Amino acid sequence: MEKYRIFLSYSHEDITLVEKIVNAIEMSGLTAMWDQKFSYGHGFPEQIKTFIAYSHVFLPVITEAANKRGWVHQEIGYAIALQVPVLPIIVGALPPDMIRELHGYKLGSDEQELQAKLPRRVFDDLVNSCRDTSVAPYVCAELHEDRASMMAKYANEVLNLGASGMVRQKGGLSSFHIPEKPITNPVWQQRLGSAPKNEFRCRLLREERVALGKLAMRDGCRIVVNPSIAYEEFGKAARLVRLQTLLGFLESVPDEKAQVAFSTGMDREENVTIVGDWFAAMAVSRSNEQGYRQTMFTRHAPSMQTRIDLFDGEFEELLQCSGWTAESSREKAIAGIETIVADLKNELEGKKKPTGGKLPKRKTA
Repeated sequence: MEKYRIFLSYSHEDITLVEKIVNAIEMSGLTAMWDQKFSYGHGFPEQIKTFIAYSHVFLPVITEAANKRGWVHQEIGYAIALQVPVLPIIVGALPPDMIRELHGYKLGSDEQELQAKLPRRVFDDLVNSCRDTSVAPYVCAELHEDRASMMAKYANEVLNLGASGMVRQKGGLSSFHIPEKPITNPVWQQRLGSAPKNEFRCRLLREERVALGKLAMRDGCRIVVNPSIAYEEFGKAARLVRLQTLLGFLESVPDEKAQVAFSTGMDREENVTIVGDWFAAMAVSRSNEQGYRQTMFTRHAPSMQTRIDLFDGEFEELLQCSGWTAESSREKAIAGIETIVADLKNELEGKKKPTGGKLPKRKTA
């Protein structure tokens, strides 16, 4: 069962009532997100925007005191713009203008009825009405550098919130073939072959790798990779370094934290990243020289489970076709990549023909 995040907007004059609402929400197995959970030393308005963007439901507490504070209505507008379902809790007279368009719960003087008025099914209905991924708002990372920067930013937000965020990723050799080592380390040039090294891009890619790596180590990962990709533009030595970097990551992750599927027909243009139910990124296009371009990011929580279900369905199908189980997939993937690495080393050292190690064949019905 999903543990929806409910963001509360309110006037601090109503803190006693709000605390009761928070308790009712958490008694229903949901997560209350409110300013009591903000981090010290960070901007108040920016944290409000971040919390709303990551919420499944926005719950403004509309009272006489709140009506005198313009920011509650501003936050309602922000939530509506982000396609976050809005459920007003109204105490006293209905407010004017925009809030009249939203059907909310009207509380009387008996606050003990609050639990009965906020059952789990109310939130289920709201979130289910926004499951469609076509209603989610998106932000476009135009360049590969923008993509890496935004990936690191969002991943670090999840880390800073102390939230759970399994990394699901499909594409190429995944972000985990990016080195964690400082950009002055020779491995960064080695993975590029004779291509020029862009230190700015390397720094951003490293930030992406470090942030996603922390989440994977803490919360686990499911990755779909294609170890058959040749990386012709960089050469065999660069391909070897990339595979070895991915191999090093898989060997370092606890067995229960990593699940891997091979998709040998997947080209390098395919790339999807989903972190928990916090954010998703989908690359629209790619060039060998410039990397992923026009990556679309969304933090639309209500539709995130739809994306997760689609990813997991494809992942399970790939495992089934390979004859792997989720529990054995990390070990099987390591063995498959080690075979490719050994063959590449033989080729680069001028030894006789490759050993002929093959990736697992897809089973047919």
